[in-house]
Amino acid sequence: MHRRNFFTLVGIVIVVILAILTDVSGTRAFTLNLGRPIIVHQGLDLKGGARVLLKAVPAPGQKVDDNTMEAARQIIDSRVNGGFGVSEPVIQTVTSGNDRYLSVEMPGLNAKSLQDVENVIQNTGQLTLVANGSTNLQPGASTKGYPVLAKGTDLNAKSVTQGTDQVGAPVVDFSVNGAAANKIATYTAQHIGGFMAIAIDNKVYNDPTIQSAIPNGQIEINHIGSFDAAHNLMVTLKYGALPVPLRIVGVQDVSATLGPSNVQASIVAGLVGLFIVVLFMAVYYRLPGLLADGALLIYALVVLATFKIIPVTLTLAGIAGFILSIGMAVDANILIFERMKEELRSGRSISAAVDAGFSRAWPSIRDSNISTMITCAILWWFGSTFAASIIVGFATTLFIGVAISMLTAILVSRTFLRLVLAGTRTTNRALFGAGI
Repeated sequence: MHRRNFFTLVGIVIVVILAILTDVSGTRAFTLNLGRPIIVHQGLDLKGGARVLLKAVPAPGQKVDDNTMEAARQIIDSRVNGGFGVSEPVIQTVTSGNDRYLSVEMPGLNAKSLQDVENVIQNTGQLTLVANGSTNLQPGASTKGYPVLAKGTDLNAKSVTQGTDQVGAPVVDFSVNGAAANKIATYTAQHIGGFMAIAIDNKVYNDPTIQSAIPNGQIEINHIGSFDAAHNLMVTLKYGALPVPLRIVGVQDVSATLGPSNVQASIVAGLVGLFIVVLFMAVYYRLPGLLADGALLIYALVVLATFKIIPVTLTLAGIAGFILSIGMAVDANILIFERMKEELRSGRSISAAVDAGFSRAWPSIRDSNISTMITCAILWWFGSTFAASIIVGFATTLFIGVAISMLTAILVSRTFLRLVLAGTRTTNRALFGAGI
């Protein structure tokens, strides 16, 4: 038992060290390099960002209705979220007379990243693979009138990846399905040395020479130029073509909807509340309460590190979810300690009461936390379906916090208690609040 507790403690120490390194990453003192900045992402209400207004520009004869704009909104949301990691953008449809718009508000963007996003979100992204025989088309040339071998609807979105070729130049790979793959196999087998143009929105993007037959529909786009251009192309292809062309008609900065004084007041309120909880646990539950406070500190460090690694965009609603999860973490300890006090009053030894407290309180803790996590999943689905990003943020932070609290409330607190009992051999029941 002592050996297992020792190794568990070592594991806890390692997790705490990793959490601290992650938590301080992004500051002037220390920065982790994991391929992207490990920082706290703040939402529009806390940090502000940028707003892009997109106007629907339908082709002659094309009808734009509510379903068309909703499909465009979902595709823009996928491109911004999946391609650029801009979590919790606020994307809304706007109607003014006969014109239809999409308002896209994105938190925490700088000038360079905003320019990349602009290039992607207004790109219709209609992919075509064109049979142009022995004619070598220049980039930007029109492909209207050439036979089409495959369209964007034939593309397997899950297959779109960004990579490098043998010399380290950026490429984008993807595959097409079904009849389109058969067309490409037949055409490339008959036109080795010829060309097959890859076009976006009926303009040549790339016109590679056919070096061999392509029997499986696997296509590689090379000679892209920069890695940023390859990334933008990958995002456009991966998240689908827009049902209606969109044109940027306005770009402006968005200030934080909550003023700095409100944000500061929220932080102070959270710290005061946390201090009161810590003080209550220490005074009322004595030694177990002090150890639970230590476990609560570890919980906060691990949750913050998890938010930065995923990453989670923190809004005021998300912070509320995190604070609520702190209350649930403390609630789990209260259930355990009250059960321990009952066991002590019935005459059990301190060691037996500790074990019984954790084992007998666990089913209640498990069931209540799982029911909360199920509720979080429902809230997340509801928020995602109806574009309510505030609900999504609240559900995400609460789910993560509750999941981690189940570990810290049981594993960390129990390990601390067992190690203290093994080291002191105390028999003073007052230290466990048994008389309260």
